[in-house]
Amino acid sequence: MSAIRDFLDGVHLGPRQAYKQLTLWPLVGGSGRGSGVLYVSLADALEQGSLRVDEVSEGGSVPHVRVRNEGDEAVLVLFGEELRGAKQNRIANASFLVGDRSDVVIDVSCVEQGRWGGRSSWGAGRARFDTSHSLISSSVRRKMARKVAAARDAGRGFDADQAEVWGEVERRIETSRAISPTRAYADYLGSRASDLEEVRRAFQPVDEQLGFVAMIGDAVVGIEAIGRREVFASCFERLVDGYAIDAIDHASMRESLGDAAFATRFREPEPFLEALRSAPARAAPSLGLGQDLRIDGPEVEGCALEAGELIHLSAYPRLTPDRGRERDEDSPRDEFGRVLERLRARRRR
Repeated sequence: MSAIRDFLDGVHLGPRQAYKQLTLWPLVGGSGRGSGVLYVSLADALEQGSLRVDEVSEGGSVPHVRVRNEGDEAVLVLFGEELRGAKQNRIANASFLVGDRSDVVIDVSCVEQGRWGGRSSWGAGRARFDTSHSLISSSVRRKMARKVAAARDAGRGFDADQAEVWGEVERRIETSRAISPTRAYADYLGSRASDLEEVRRAFQPVDEQLGFVAMIGDAVVGIEAIGRREVFASCFERLVDGYAIDAIDHASMRESLGDAAFATRFREPEPFLEALRSAPARAAPSLGLGQDLRIDGPEVEGCALEAGELIHLSAYPRLTPDRGRERDEDSPRDEFGRVLERLRARRRR
């Protein structure tokens, strides 16, 4: 936890920004330059042409993709960052730092259940991905982080429980009534495009910003931080989107899941940050560079990546009371069964 504590000790809360249900407190200060490895964002590396993301083979593998970094700087793949294209859209199961001139196979989850076929030929064009400039919902990432922690501790890599991810995507598509032939999270986001753009315009990064604490309604829901200012600025919009989408659909999701699924004790950022500062964490080697940290405190949970310094932090309050946690721990088999039954019913219609 020293990387997390050192980061939190070096920043302070800036004036809050608020729009409708969403409030962000900027985290500003610190050096923001880092003393460790140099890195750029996934989106910037893809745009520059120094990075390629492919299926692992012609046949592909749902839970894995290959990241080839041909550039001179490391590349940060954010936890929950979506990759669109290839045989089906995926999201990263954790944050990974791919070293310069290196090739890493990373763990991912599918967020497009109804497609398995390349959008480009495997030969010269290969079945490649590009970035979507989006992160999956922060509340979905909170659930994923817990499952990844359990898998990592059990020696199963960075598995995130595919059935649960499909269930979360299906729930949002149904709640929003988005039209999605392939049951894609991207189509759900598309159905909220104008709302997301409206929220984005209300939030702007400030000088020396390295992160933010987010609140939806009257409850703190998470923190996002990146150790280098220029990388945080590059990722700012999609980090905000991960919370904005939950704020946009807050009322409908609350009606669907119940109040317990949103219950936390934190109503201000300071107590949340203090709980995070003192929370224990378990470290293990990441894929690529650095150490993967799993935060497991009595009141907070989440994950981080460090490589001589904090690279990315994503943490959340634990749900209260216990019935909220129990709902969050629904059996993956039960959830998968419900998803399949809904798909069968839709086909029968």
